[in-house]
Amino acid sequence: MPKHETNKAHHQISRMIPEKETGIAIRYNIYESLFGETLIASTDKGICFLSFGEKKMMEEELKQRFPGADPVEEKAEIHSTALSLLSGSDSNLSIPLHIKGTDFQLKVWDELLLIPFGHKSSYKQIAENIGKPKAVRAVGSAVGKNPVSCLIPCHRVIRSDNALGGYHWGPELKERMLQYESKNNFL
Repeated sequence: MPKHETNKAHHQISRMIPEKETGIAIRYNIYESLFGETLIASTDKGICFLSFGEKKMMEEELKQRFPGADPVEEKAEIHSTALSLLSGSDSNLSIPLHIKGTDFQLKVWDELLLIPFGHKSSYKQIAENIGKPKAVRAVGSAVGKNPVSCLIPCHRVIRSDNALGGYHWGPELKERMLQYESKNNFL
């Protein structure tokens, strides 16, 4: 699979420093999306978390990921932009992201932004693209820890043998997302 050079999402990534997380306000709400119930959470700097599933489970994961923060259930305008990006209805949209991660994770997540809507890459290709060809397992781990689900398109990464590989919210959802993008890729 070739390295994707076009259609990089223009998301601005701000790194959240765990030590500065204490007391930070996180606004979140549950929305209905193309892929089921979706929790979208944001700080004043951008989207910090996006997940799928049952409300109680998603709220618990939000609290576990941001133990020092103050989550408040309320809508935010930025959440509407995130919902539009989930549907792929406007590939020109960009959104600020405020996420926690190691240098390596951020490098992997930045590489995932290079995979265009409707396309796929492999864990091996991502490892090669970031200059760490032997770090395929570490890449897989970083992909799995992506805090903003398909805003950084971790679902577009599959195994080299074309098997789906894992997905935090289940292989069925990953397959549905890939099928949706394949059917709606008008490039």
